[in-house]
Amino acid sequence: MTERQNMLRTVQMHDFALLEAAEYLDAYPQNADALAYFKTQQALYQAAVDAYTQKYGPLQYKNGKYDNMWSWVSDPWPWEGADQ
Repeated sequence: MTERQNMLRTVQMHDFALLEAAEYLDAYPQNADALAYFKTQQALYQAAVDAYTQKYGPLQYKNGKYDNMWSWVSDPWPWEGADQ
């Protein structure tokens, strides 16, 4: 795996953990340990997203910085070899 793929995998891992924790908290909203786990995963997810974004650009178009032009489509798409 490339560094980019590893960084994306880390984002996905924490995103999945957040989803699972949120679903658990839907059933057990008073569980302090589950809430603490959710908050930890939330911080780890945001750190992973920030690291990926700083190195490779935003993961979603709505998180991009657009000054004078729409630059979302400027980088190569995955099928154009962006991950190689």
